[in-house]
Amino acid sequence: MKKLLIAPLNWGLGHASRCVPVIDEFIEHNIEIILAGDGLVYDFLHQRYPLLPIINLQGQKITYQTRGSLNLALARSLAGFLRNIVSEHEWLQDSIEKYDIGAIISDNRYGLWSKSIPSFLITHQINIKSKGLWKFGEPLAHQKIHGFLNNFYEIWIPDVPQRPGLAGDLSHVEKSNSKYRYLGILSRFKYPAPIHDHPSNDILAILSGPEPQRTIFENILLKTFENTTMRMIILRGLPSAHPTQLKSNGITLISHLQDNEFVDLIVKSKNIICRSGYSSLMDLFRLQRTALLVPTPGQSEQEYLARLHANSGNFSSVAQNKFKFYHFPAHTQISCSNITSQNYLSKACEMVIKLL
Repeated sequence: MKKLLIAPLNWGLGHASRCVPVIDEFIEHNIEIILAGDGLVYDFLHQRYPLLPIINLQGQKITYQTRGSLNLALARSLAGFLRNIVSEHEWLQDSIEKYDIGAIISDNRYGLWSKSIPSFLITHQINIKSKGLWKFGEPLAHQKIHGFLNNFYEIWIPDVPQRPGLAGDLSHVEKSNSKYRYLGILSRFKYPAPIHDHPSNDILAILSGPEPQRTIFENILLKTFENTTMRMIILRGLPSAHPTQLKSNGITLISHLQDNEFVDLIVKSKNIICRSGYSSLMDLFRLQRTALLVPTPGQSEQEYLARLHANSGNFSSVAQNKFKFYHFPAHTQISCSNITSQNYLSKACEMVIKLL
């Protein structure tokens, strides 16, 4: 049997973390896997799967601006983005025979497809949500995105098929498409994490995403809570850093944690702050914990998801430049068995195995 290549995008850790249940499913079936990624994604995968071969496959770098819209940064990087798609495609064509690859699962890396092997794309964003003047560009963006999607054998959508699901308009279309396969929630966590009767930590802040906004938000949190008596831990989302714990004005900063330690921290924390990245939301739904969502400034997708889930009543949301700690939700847990119980991943993986 040939090998399976799995390659997530390096725009934060979310694409890699939601690939964990996919990788684990194939490991259980004794499928030979090759991983590919770069930057934080490479570090994350290497730490989690030290026995699996991993290729340092460079991807397009997107830097979130200190101010302004991510759409503007994407527009400025469009030429490089398209060149990278072509480069990734050429790399895969040259690597299929070299690494004996029989199928590819790409998480949002549009160039990793081939006509010679079954190619699958994981994405929750089959529609674009913009705001302001950028909405005029939505039809063109949809056309371009769907052109990329058509290159793949199947599109794997980490959401439930029923609207609104977790991603709302991002992951649902009016007309069904035979290429679209809904997988349910993709989370590296398997079970709920109910809050401890006597939590030892007042606030857990979970940071994620590209720079400089990750560091900007970390500094906002430090400034906001440094003169309070609240017990706070900031999980910095830096798997490449040493797993050290630093103290700053009574606040504990931790670079990265393994899953069991992370869940233990969730259980012992009364309130949670995090970005409204889609993988973070899937993790929170699986853990059945609510949170104060602070979308990355200028990222319309996260802003849309924050509004969607704040309106549902499960979460609260606040803009980063208006951040105050009193915006926490009134409750700490959510009930979402109708969403978390739907899991179609096993059937999807069985189909891939038959094609290898």
